[in-house]
Amino acid sequence: MLVYDSDIKQTPIISQVQGVWEKRGLLKLLVARDLTVRYKRSVIGIWWSLLNPLFTTAVMFWVFNTVFKARMPDGTAFLPYLLSGVLVMTLFNQGLTMAADAIASGAGVLTKVYVRPEIFAFSATISSAINFIFGLVPLTLVLAISHKWPGWSFPLAIIVVGCMTLFTTGLGLMLAIAYVNFDDSRSLIQIFLLALQYMTPVFYPLSVLGPHTRSVIMLNPLTSYLSVFRDVFGNNYVASFNNWLMMGGSSLAMFCLGFYVFQRAWPRVVAKI
Repeated sequence: MLVYDSDIKQTPIISQVQGVWEKRGLLKLLVARDLTVRYKRSVIGIWWSLLNPLFTTAVMFWVFNTVFKARMPDGTAFLPYLLSGVLVMTLFNQGLTMAADAIASGAGVLTKVYVRPEIFAFSATISSAINFIFGLVPLTLVLAISHKWPGWSFPLAIIVVGCMTLFTTGLGLMLAIAYVNFDDSRSLIQIFLLALQYMTPVFYPLSVLGPHTRSVIMLNPLTSYLSVFRDVFGNNYVASFNNWLMMGGSSLAMFCLGFYVFQRAWPRVVAKI
């Protein structure tokens, strides 16, 4: 049995990841709990994870395609382009908010038993990733309706899911510190997520933007995640090497930064839980 010794020097990031890996059995239980408890009293259960993005896509499609007569400049089908964006943004929003709130929600365990607190954030983002994978089913149907199918590269979508999991876990750990210290942070994060959605090409193509606006949108890491996903799953965008580089680099950088900042702040945060 592993025993916690505060005198043992902890190596930032490495010790944290090792601690999570050593408790991978608990991680599996937490993921299963997140998936079952969330839909415990729901009639249709996990299928809500499909209805939410589908309903959002239906409303946005009606507004932009019917009211504003939105069309893709290159003739790409608008519906799968839109649903792809909604799914990726749902993965990010859901994973981030759940990871940020996971530490405070796990206070009952953290104050009684020694376990690395990062494991709660990891379980939240992994369960969000599983919901996203379910969301690929309606996306495939929408592609079929548009007379398209996922290309041979569709298995590479798992790389996008993995990178997003690392990205949201790191960012969620930093936000978890704010969630414990400031109650207003939850409301501020919702405003931030709403603004970020409009700064990500979910329902508009980059080609319709001016050069200055496009350069700002390209600085948003989520733009690269979305570009790569649309490229590998649905062939409705051509991602560049810079998109892949931005996605991989931002996920690793945010993951390491989040774990480092959380480890430094945790001794002060745990006293407030």
